[in-house]
Amino acid sequence: MLRSISAVLFLCLSSSTAWAQEASQPPAPVDSAREDWTLARLPEHDAVVATIGFTSGLNLIARCQGGVYDLMISGLPEAPKNQPTRELGIQVGDEGESKTTVWTVGSQRTMAFSRIPALVARDLAEGGKLQVVIPADRPGGPRTRYVMDVEPSSQAIAETLTACGRPVIDPREERADQIEGNGQDGLPAAVMWRTMPRPTFPESVRGRSPRMGYVVLSCVAEDDGGLTECVTESEQPPGYHLGLAVQRSLPRARLKLTDEAAASGRPLAGRLIVFSVNFRMEN
Repeated sequence: MLRSISAVLFLCLSSSTAWAQEASQPPAPVDSAREDWTLARLPEHDAVVATIGFTSGLNLIARCQGGVYDLMISGLPEAPKNQPTRELGIQVGDEGESKTTVWTVGSQRTMAFSRIPALVARDLAEGGKLQVVIPADRPGGPRTRYVMDVEPSSQAIAETLTACGRPVIDPREERADQIEGNGQDGLPAAVMWRTMPRPTFPESVRGRSPRMGYVVLSCVAEDDGGLTECVTESEQPPGYHLGLAVQRSLPRARLKLTDEAAASGRPLAGRLIVFSVNFRMEN
């Protein structure tokens, strides 16, 4: 079960002008008045929270609470029933293309939690024109695009990242030849396991263990397929050391490029690989 966000929702969210439109249509004009993130320190909840809200109903919340980093978005069109994840396209600035990342659907199905929160938060900190693209909910249907203008100020997001020991500028991202993966289940398309990691289910915490969960990690690939500089990007449910269990299993794990990726001529070494491991306790 996803953690409660009641400590966040009472905050008064600032607003800015935004438009929701079909992605197939020309971009709408963006209001010249830019909005900035609002920072709140909540020591009673062991939390540092940055928030920004828009008149479209979308709210973004970056939060460090109890050493766990989260990035949430609320006010989305409701996710289909029985759909545990959803993809969202995020584009910051006027150049480049939107990056589609995977988000876990919250108990309120208009809310979603990023599975790679620090990576997305660092993009959001750049500010400028922000676009959120929601894929069609049926084959051939229209996409929905929200266009907003955000102040290019990274201070509030930087405070949340720093509070959780996350770098504002990740040196792994700076030197990576390519970032593979977006928080999807399993491995990104360019790689496959040569030797799979075999984590063990961690011991119970205060007599309780989750029945299932997942961990999303990012690691730098080496020449021999080994993984180094690994970081747990997110884990659910928190507090059960699932990420630590996976990291302990990685020294013997090895990756290799798929035949299609190998044909491109680009080496495996130097890529930042984002992947997930799912846990399920059998009866």
